[in-house]
Amino acid sequence: MIYIKLLENMSLIVLFAYMYNQSNLLKKLIEKNSRRRNKIFVILFFALLGVIGNYTGIDIGPYAKHEINISKGNLGIYDAIANTRPIASIVSGYIYGPFIGMMVGIISGTHRYFLGGFTAFACGISTVVEGIIAGIIGNKVKNKNFNIRYACIAAVIAEAFQMLIILILSYPFYSAVNLVKAIAVPMILINSMGTIIFISTIKSAKEDCNRIAAIEAQKALNIARKTLKYMRKGLNTDTAKKVSNIIYETTNIDGIFIGNKEGILTCSGEDINKKFLIDILKGYYKSPSYKTIKIDNMFFICSPFKIDNSDFEGVLGLGMKSKKNITVYFTEFAEELSELLSNQIELYKLNKLAEEASTAKFRILRAQIEPHFLFNALNTISSFCRTNPLKARDLILNLSNYFRKTLKRQEDFVHLKEEVDFIQSYFSIEKARFGDRLKLFIDIPDKIMDAKVPSFILQPIVENAVKHGILPKMEGGSIYLRVSLEGSEINFSIEDTGIGMDEERLREVLINWPGIGLKNVNERLKLLYGQESALSIETHLNSGTKINFIIPIKEEEVVNG
Repeated sequence: MIYIKLLENMSLIVLFAYMYNQSNLLKKLIEKNSRRRNKIFVILFFALLGVIGNYTGIDIGPYAKHEINISKGNLGIYDAIANTRPIASIVSGYIYGPFIGMMVGIISGTHRYFLGGFTAFACGISTVVEGIIAGIIGNKVKNKNFNIRYACIAAVIAEAFQMLIILILSYPFYSAVNLVKAIAVPMILINSMGTIIFISTIKSAKEDCNRIAAIEAQKALNIARKTLKYMRKGLNTDTAKKVSNIIYETTNIDGIFIGNKEGILTCSGEDINKKFLIDILKGYYKSPSYKTIKIDNMFFICSPFKIDNSDFEGVLGLGMKSKKNITVYFTEFAEELSELLSNQIELYKLNKLAEEASTAKFRILRAQIEPHFLFNALNTISSFCRTNPLKARDLILNLSNYFRKTLKRQEDFVHLKEEVDFIQSYFSIEKARFGDRLKLFIDIPDKIMDAKVPSFILQPIVENAVKHGILPKMEGGSIYLRVSLEGSEINFSIEDTGIGMDEERLREVLINWPGIGLKNVNERLKLLYGQESALSIETHLNSGTKINFIIPIKEEEVVNG
């Protein structure tokens, strides 16, 4: 009978899981780094679930008497309640971490305490402990994909701790023992099952969110590919009209406008009062940000074009007649599209500067942004949008990170960890294209990650190893980046298992330094640190290539281990 009653009560869990799944805030709530107000919503939501679990609890006395055949006189557990309250603290802790689980446990556990009974205090404490335990397990297994197996394990362990706490804190002890005998198995089974149902529902919802987000990301990428040839000419009236037509025809928006620092360049759509739009944007330009504005009977998501070192460059506005259509997915689509267009504007500005200046600095930057690399990366990401949406989103972030760091670097020296992050962003895109043919291994002690090194000093060498060492080899190969500290010098070693070079080719490289990448790195090292820091190349045909160099380091740049 206890099993049947608990299963009946667990139907409420299914209902709450459905409500949670349908919530407009779901997409934000399933991320652990959600904003404070969303975390408050999470705490209140699950605390309410725990409180309802208290109210639907079962007076355990009659069922225990029937199941373990003990008379009422010596059972002593008529004031005890079996319920589904723990599911709330377990689920919230497992998803959001120990703090959220603890807060939910405090609220629902305090409510259980005031309901009374000889186990009131023990149940109140155990609810808090269960939330913390589930949170610790969730963090340990890094449950970004809401692993059902570990959720079940967390629930079983948490419920076992509840039984132990009841035995320790409840009085009289013989009543606590009788109670645990009666409820341990059914509560562990039913509450674990409830946890699995809730986590499964959220996992399914998250996968749906990722699929929709991947579709929107692919749409933004397709638009970026079509607009790239126009945005190469800069942001002006002509390019803005062509870009807006592409966006308008590709999406189901009701209106669109594009503006620059001076005002509106173009607008399309029904019922757009251009004069009113200009007046509204005068205030927006004073503090540009991602926001929704209403113009007549249309709602516009405004996404600014922001360029490093020149700040605000313009704005993209995507409009819908119904505010219901301004979903989190549509908002993210607008933000991703504006960021891609911002990158294209930045490419135009950089190319324009490179044409007007002949300094080595601009030649280096321009060398990093090869058009064919961008097109190949976009095509790769587009294919992953269909086959592996999560991988596609990661690659979008890596591509954005790669170009942003390439474009914004104006300083001569950066932290070593920034160089490593830059290499990993570049390599993840190349690996997505060529799969298991490429492997990268990095061995760098943490204590030298904050050391200052010349910017763009490692990536050209790694890129050279990929293009000229690994890719020409049918079976591919590996690249090993090793950095070590010896006295007051940092030793760098970049070794590949590629095709290598014969002596004649090596002699030609050392004399002529063909290409921009290695030559530029070598000249900068010699200019900054002298001939002793020049690149040293070791290679043999079909046995790979190894490039070494050293740079001096200041003692204060090394973190004491």
